[in-house]
Order: sequence, then structure tokens, then C-alpha cells
Amino acid sequence: MSDGINRKMQRWVSGRARGAQGTHWHLGGAACHRQAQAGFGMIEVLIAALVFSVGALGMSTVQITAKRGNYEAAQRSVATSLARDILERMRSNPSELPQYAVSELGSRLAPSTDHCTTQICSPGPLAQRDLDEWNEFLSGDLEVATPARSGLSAGGLLDHRACITHAAGLVTVAIAWRGATNMANPDASTCGQSSGLYGPNYTLRRLLLLTTYIGGV
Repeated sequence: MSDGINRKMQRWVSGRARGAQGTHWHLGGAACHRQAQAGFGMIEVLIAALVFSVGALGMSTVQITAKRGNYEAAQRSVATSLARDILERMRSNPSELPQYAVSELGSRLAPSTDHCTTQICSPGPLAQRDLDEWNEFLSGDLEVATPARSGLSAGGLLDHRACITHAAGLVTVAIAWRGATNMANPDASTCGQSSGLYGPNYTLRRLLLLTTYIGGV
């Protein structure tokens, strides 16, 4: 009788032990599964962060390129407007075309003693006054920055040089300035090349050239 009870107790203990082992294996497998899921989740987060970083870098590059393009276009627009301005001034004062001839104009000119706004000027002083005002426009001196940056020009062309030539009424205005990126050096005119402002191969030199005929010389 007691032997039968002992055998039953042994089977019951053995069964409990096997059940505990099975439960332990099941719990261990679940833990491994959760760890694997956590690992895959971290990889997905890292991939998403990498994709976002590459996209943000690409957008930044596009914005920088666009800003440079806008800057180059704005500078060329200013140069075109100023070239037309001096040609109109010369057309209004044709007898003094030789007075408008300049080479490598970039530094400040001596102020004209005749302002030609409060008094009538003869053609010679008027030509000098035109060049003085034109150089101020080229330098941006007439466009003042905010009070916090008083004394700094807000417009004009960067590191400009201007050249004006004429022959038998044919007038050519060349304006050079410093660009934002390296490009092939324009060979239509050498204006500005001796200034040393545009790199060793003049790859930062931008050039605008306008030629027209002004009669009545």
C-alpha cells in the first residue's frame, strides 16, 4: 500500500518538474521574441533618422544653390541698370564724351565741387558730377544699411570695376564685379583683371558689356 502511494507521489513530483521546465522554456522564448522585436524597432528608427538627415542635407544644398543663383541674378540686374544709367547721362551730354572715359573705376572719386542740382552746370562739370554719382551707385553708397550697421553700403556691386571707352561716337560700358562661385572668365573685355579682386584666373569675375552709338560729338 505504501509502495503504491510512494510511486504515485514520485510520478506527481516528476510531472510537476517537467511542467516547470516547460513553463521556463516558454517564458524564455517570449523574452527572446521581445528582444528581437526591440532590436528591429531600433534599426527602423535609425534608418528613418538616416533618411531624414539625407533629405534635410539635400534641401539645404538646394536652398544654398538657389540663394546663390538669386544673388548672381540680382547683381547682374543692378549692373545692367547702372550701365544704362550712365549711357543715358552721356546721351544727354554728348559734347563731353571724352570726359566720361574711365578705366578701372572702383575707388571713390574726388567729390565734384559743382552739385549741378542747385545751380546750372556747364557740360564739363556735369560730366564729372555724373561720374561721381554713378560711382556712388556702383558702390552702393547711396543705399545706407540699418542704423545698427551705419556706414555700410546696402546695395551696389561687390568689388566693382567699371570701364568706359568711346571711338567716333561708339560708346562701350564694361562693368566687372565679384561673383559667388567660380565660372569661366569672360573674355569680351579685360576690365577689372588688373585689380586682383577676382581670383588668380579671374574665375570670380562677372562682366556686363553694353555698346551703343551716341551721335552729336
